[in-house]
Amino acid sequence: MIIRKYGISLVRLKKEHIELVRQKRNLAYIQDKMLYKKKINWCQQRRWFKQINNPNNLYLLIEYNNQFIGLINGKDIDFEKRTCEGGIFIWEKKYWETYIPVAASIILNDFNFFMANFKINYARVLKSNRNAVQYNLIQGYRIVEEDPNGVVMMSLNKEDYVIKSAKLKKAIGSITKDNNLLSVKNFSFEDDDIKTMELLYSGLPEDIQQLVYNQMKQKQ
Repeated sequence: MIIRKYGISLVRLKKEHIELVRQKRNLAYIQDKMLYKKKINWCQQRRWFKQINNPNNLYLLIEYNNQFIGLINGKDIDFEKRTCEGGIFIWEKKYWETYIPVAASIILNDFNFFMANFKINYARVLKSNRNAVQYNLIQGYRIVEEDPNGVVMMSLNKEDYVIKSAKLKKAIGSITKDNNLLSVKNFSFEDDDIKTMELLYSGLPEDIQQLVYNQMKQKQ
């Protein structure tokens, strides 16, 4: 699956991508901001991919200017409660102070709230990672809990997101000249074979399944 908007492509993570992600995840300046700070070896990465390559986890590479620059995700998706836990990291430092990270988050949040009918997105970040906390606050997240280890739990509902994201979308739209709402036109399954489609997109709730039904039919 590929989602294209704002000049960015969000590309669903595949096995051939995971070594790149492992190398970038192990960079000292990325590792320092993560809850899990140990280096990840190839065997661990392979096991992790097997655990998350399913309909209950959505990991997407962020592609800009024909280069993968980061990873964004919604993990541990609960389709009954319509919740998930989000996360993002950008390994290309030159994009940290640009609109790109926020635009990637807007794309995924729009998908969650307006297309998949999610109720709440969660995020867990280190309290010491002030940039990450602030990054979430400007999107409408609220701090709901802090554990003794300094991990902050944050939550985002649709109502708060709509209010907080309005100015962000206006600014991003001004930069990219893209003021359209996210729709099925932004989605492509050109990089998926039938087996992958069945593994990742069959058995989803009916309303979400409808989003990919026509594309699945075209693959058959």
